[in-house]
Amino acid sequence: MNCVVSTIPERCKRCYCCVRECPANAIQIQNGQAVVLSNRCVGCGNCVQVCTQNAKAVRNASEALQEAIAAANGAERVACLAPSFPAAFPGIEPLRVVGALRKLGFTRVVEVAFGADMVSRAYGEHLAGESDPVITTPCPAIVEYIEKYYPQLIGNLAPIVSPMIAAGKVIHERYGKDAVIAFIGPCIAKKLEVLDENVAGVIDEAMTFDELAALLEDAGIDPADCDASEFDPPRSDLGQIYPVSGGLLKSAGISADVMDEGTIVVEGRQRCMNIINEIAQGKVKSKLIDILFCEGCINGPGMTTPLNHFEKRECIISWVKSRRSDMDTDAWQRDMEESAGLDLSRRFASHPVQERMPEETEIQPILVAMGKGEVANQINCGACGYETCRALAVAVAQGIAEKEMCLQYTIDNLERSHRELAEAQAQLIHTEKLASVGQLAAGVAHEINNPLGTIVLYSHLLLKQLQEMDPAREDIQFIISEAERCRNIVGSLLNFARQGKLEVGEVTVDDLLETVTATVDTREEFKQITVDVQCAPELPVLHVDPNQMRQVLLNISMNACEAMPHGGTLRIEVTAGPSPREVTFRISDTGIGIPEENMARLFTPFFPTKQIGKGTGLGLPIAYGIVKLHHGQISVQSAVQKGSTFTITLPADLRDYPAAPQMSPQDLAAALAPGTVSTKQSS
Repeated sequence: MNCVVSTIPERCKRCYCCVRECPANAIQIQNGQAVVLSNRCVGCGNCVQVCTQNAKAVRNASEALQEAIAAANGAERVACLAPSFPAAFPGIEPLRVVGALRKLGFTRVVEVAFGADMVSRAYGEHLAGESDPVITTPCPAIVEYIEKYYPQLIGNLAPIVSPMIAAGKVIHERYGKDAVIAFIGPCIAKKLEVLDENVAGVIDEAMTFDELAALLEDAGIDPADCDASEFDPPRSDLGQIYPVSGGLLKSAGISADVMDEGTIVVEGRQRCMNIINEIAQGKVKSKLIDILFCEGCINGPGMTTPLNHFEKRECIISWVKSRRSDMDTDAWQRDMEESAGLDLSRRFASHPVQERMPEETEIQPILVAMGKGEVANQINCGACGYETCRALAVAVAQGIAEKEMCLQYTIDNLERSHRELAEAQAQLIHTEKLASVGQLAAGVAHEINNPLGTIVLYSHLLLKQLQEMDPAREDIQFIISEAERCRNIVGSLLNFARQGKLEVGEVTVDDLLETVTATVDTREEFKQITVDVQCAPELPVLHVDPNQMRQVLLNISMNACEAMPHGGTLRIEVTAGPSPREVTFRISDTGIGIPEENMARLFTPFFPTKQIGKGTGLGLPIAYGIVKLHHGQISVQSAVQKGSTFTITLPADLRDYPAAPQMSPQDLAAALAPGTVSTKQSS
């Protein structure tokens, strides 16, 4: 497939303007880059016009033309100049442009407008014998569009060549079959037309006015400084008005009166698509439909000029009037009669784009992924380039678009990424702190343990040496008590630092809970607390680290009991988890609850929620770390003066997971970082 437009990747900025403006959905988004699909492209050039980043490249004909000219071996080198050229070089006398072309190396410069005169006559003859709507064919983008997307309308296309091809036939007839012909005009689709197998070989290359301007600049030729030079014959008549809206009708002598229902003039991408669709549906009864993808050829994509539409139109009309004032009508008539025998007919080929319509089972998951699962969420803003959210989903399923083209989807993802980044940064800081704590804890614990043992030992020796009534005994007993408390803290530090290795064994839920209930029952301060244990039937045997899981349940249960100083109910409920191979523990109390300001730091080491001297602040972090090492989740719900509920969900069988080696302090800290814990304050 020939492709005349391509994307310059480094300039493409994900604006999707080209997607919005492409009438053929010929833009595929790959990794954020707009790629032109040659099998779908009709060469209209809309994508080139709307791309503010200049990210679209048009195939340049200059090099190929120079090669053809070099190989001409004395044959005529003919520039076939489109009638819109006066508007392409504003402020310059039009015939000076002809002189510039001669200076550039062309031996002949011929008007395409004469071909337009011939085509206009052919339309008048063709319409006389037609009853069905006839679609004009000077615009190659329209021809390509119908051949690819509405092949059922090929029979409605006027079987007449474009003015460019007609002029090319005249040139070969007059200046030799071996003449090298370059069309120069405002149309990118002409580059496709010269390659069309049904008209190939007439025109060698098609150049845009932009390419001509660049070629002249490279050659150091300024048209304004060139001598004016007349066109080579044949001279044209009203064919010069073709670039202006309704020019074909004017040239062919066909009524363009708005009251005449027999003709319709349609210009512009969306209007063209609409009228073609209506013709396909049999809604159009007019005899002739003159269609141009551009709003007149004077607005073609290969014609960048500072003039607006009306200034360009005025420029063309002024040129036509001036030319007709000194026109040799007899010479024109003779030229038309000499060329009357040329075959201006052409055929069209059906080569429809094969589009796979995705199943609903493909489309719906894409809509859901974009947050458009519900019709109410399909806002159809068009920012992606497609008219509806569903059309985008279909294109994604077809592989020519990406979900990221949806602006709302991208913004939602960006906001989520920002949140995740902020959480990751906070977790990283927290992880570094925990890593330091883990390393420090082991060293400090070992260093403090020995002198603490000495203090306790000598305190007991002193206690034995004192009489029963000695007032110093109370002080020494206080020393022993405080030293024992320090040893408990050191023990917790060692437990915290030693986490990281699981010794998986088989244990039942009842065995795990037995330690908890026995401890609560034997503690004098918990006599007013009722323990309610509820286990679902047929719970699986667990394959976890029994000792560490007992510690988790015990730590949380002890905290729950201590939160009920005046008594209450400790409820432990065990059920099957969300998935068949999981189990869930819920430990609830009816105590004082957790203040909202403490919820976020609940699992932070050394953040005790109890009174000073009542805890180390390591119980919950240790429990959290053990749960995470078991590939589990832990969450908390609490209401002040109503109680708290800790929910633990973990796999019933750790043998389903690959064995992990002893964790380093850094890995341990990462496992302990409470980035996934869920805390909720209830009202």
